[in-house]
Amino acid sequence: MAFSRIDETDLLLPLHEGAREEPRWATFLDRLRRRTRADAAHLIITPGPLPAPLPAIAPDRLRPNRVYAAAELDEAPAHGDLRIMRVTETGGTNAILAVSTTERAFAAADSALLSALAPHLAVALAALVASERLRARLATAEDALTRTGTGWIGFDRDARVIDCDPGAASALRKLTGSAPAIGQRLRTGDAESERLLLLAAAAFADDQNAPPRAIRLSAGAALDALLIPSAPAMTALLRFPPRSGPARLAAIEALHGLTRGEARLAAAIADGASIAEAAAATGLTIETARNYSKRIYAKTGVRGQGELVRLLCTGVAALA
Repeated sequence: MAFSRIDETDLLLPLHEGAREEPRWATFLDRLRRRTRADAAHLIITPGPLPAPLPAIAPDRLRPNRVYAAAELDEAPAHGDLRIMRVTETGGTNAILAVSTTERAFAAADSALLSALAPHLAVALAALVASERLRARLATAEDALTRTGTGWIGFDRDARVIDCDPGAASALRKLTGSAPAIGQRLRTGDAESERLLLLAAAAFADDQNAPPRAIRLSAGAALDALLIPSAPAMTALLRFPPRSGPARLAAIEALHGLTRGEARLAAAIADGASIAEAAAATGLTIETARNYSKRIYAKTGVRGQGELVRLLCTGVAALA
């Protein structure tokens, strides 16, 4: 079946753009319903149950790209008519496309229309799967950066902010009283750092192979940034204090066989405290803290505070 120009505009464009709608494919389904004079049109990404009035059948019983009529199904609707088709994209994700009525019967042209839509639906489904995979990957990367205490700000060649992650936005809000404004230059309250940002952005825009540059965004707040080349100009990487909480303590205990008290002391030392400072922070006497530290060194296999700090700050417990 060849699509008319009206079908291309009314059906194919909404089908290919439908994954970005909310709810997904609402326009395409509404137009397909009207085009086939159906009471309802459904597009279901499986696995998942098929909504009424669709028959309660396992989708894998449907051969891909074949349009089934109600009479061909074991659990056909008691009234009306149905046309249903399964489409599979290359990665194995399935979609069920169906139209149903409660009174009239579908014509052969309706089945032909669904069949002609199959390759276009496969392309739209593949695009959705790729988009969701990328979304999951970006969410994982964002979480990993947050766990490592890393934030970033993207800039164009004029040092205008083009994007920013939540951690960096929070740090800049504490520094300047406001988050970085998209489309505006970063205001740090430090004229020299703002000048260096502008020079670096222009330099990186002209040479994406230039080496990174480290600058201090604010001398007062001791907030530093590593500037690296990235399209269209550069990205500023920021580091924040390590996170400390029950999950981190539990990870230290599990990885190194420490008690909760030992883990609390080890975490305080890893955060830069001396034995005396760590003892005070964890409610221990200095003598008890010293005894704990000896046990910690023995259990972790390190030879002192320096090695303990390196172990805990570079190990996976720091990501908990």
